[in-house]
Amino acid sequence: MSRPVINPGTLIWSGEHWINYLREQDSESDSGMVSLYHTRYSIAGEGSVAFVDIPGDEGICGVCTDNAELAGFITETMIRRKGSPFGRDLPVLEAEIIRGGDVRNEPCWIIQTNEHRIVATWSEIQPPVTAEGFATVFREDLDFFTLLFFCDAASIQLNGQTVSGNPYLRDIWNKSIGGDRSSCVFALAETMIQVPQS
Repeated sequence: MSRPVINPGTLIWSGEHWINYLREQDSESDSGMVSLYHTRYSIAGEGSVAFVDIPGDEGICGVCTDNAELAGFITETMIRRKGSPFGRDLPVLEAEIIRGGDVRNEPCWIIQTNEHRIVATWSEIQPPVTAEGFATVFREDLDFFTLLFFCDAASIQLNGQTVSGNPYLRDIWNKSIGGDRSSCVFALAETMIQVPQS
């Protein structure tokens, strides 16, 4: 019987990452974006942080969170270091963030701020991709372990109104797991481990 592998690195973050990016057909820009980190462990504690950008007069662009310290941690360690579209100064908004639905069918996240209610839903879920990527595969300095569920359909609602657009193919996965894959995906049981300094 083989023995378990003990990773000598330092645990940085463990939780779930939910991505819901929508575009209208033939458009080069997103009509709605939600990138939500549901954190189970970090040095900033646990909680949820949702980066939201829904353009328009009644739209919203900001960082919605139930833990302001965690929002700062996620922004500095994950968003600004990997060229995210949210890697700019954004207002931080206190929010209630609740999971709904069935993870096997149509899971959703409900993000409620003082002025906005966002409901992001993932559906037509593909079988999971189980991936582990030691440093340089996903990031230069981190080992990753994750379960990726890509989705063929998704939606975002803002204050009861459906945001136009659908998932589209992104090529950002080519250097790691390969292939163009959906812009709507959720990662469960994701863990990031800092590689020891040599």
